[in-house]
Amino acid sequence: MKSNLRKTFTYSVFILALGALAACQPTETGKQEEAVATAAPAAPNTAVKRAAPEFFVIPEDMARKRVWICEDGVSDIFHVKHDCPILVQCKGKGSFRNLVLPRAIEEYGRYNCQECSKELDIIFDRDAVREIGG
Repeated sequence: MKSNLRKTFTYSVFILALGALAACQPTETGKQEEAVATAAPAAPNTAVKRAAPEFFVIPEDMARKRVWICEDGVSDIFHVKHDCPILVQCKGKGSFRNLVLPRAIEEYGRYNCQECSKELDIIFDRDAVREIGG
């Protein structure tokens, strides 16, 4: 009786171990999804990292404005909205940073996002008319 019980227990443990091993193996659909994800083209704003901006003027009232950036080695834009669709694409590809606008431009060489911060184009416009504060 003990012999049969021991054999049954041994077979049960063996079957459970095989089941656990099979559950840990990646499925074919997972491989296909990974292939599709890597083959998908990058967003147009993050496809090629541009050189840091050579010219920019940050008005005093924007000097303390905080912006979001994606540190993924490819992105070269900053965002004023944390839920910007382009910034959300960074999830899983890089890390997010929230910093002041001057630092985003000076130290990270970022440009404004055309989706969530188009109104900040004036920062990089050489020909813009600016008021001289006094």
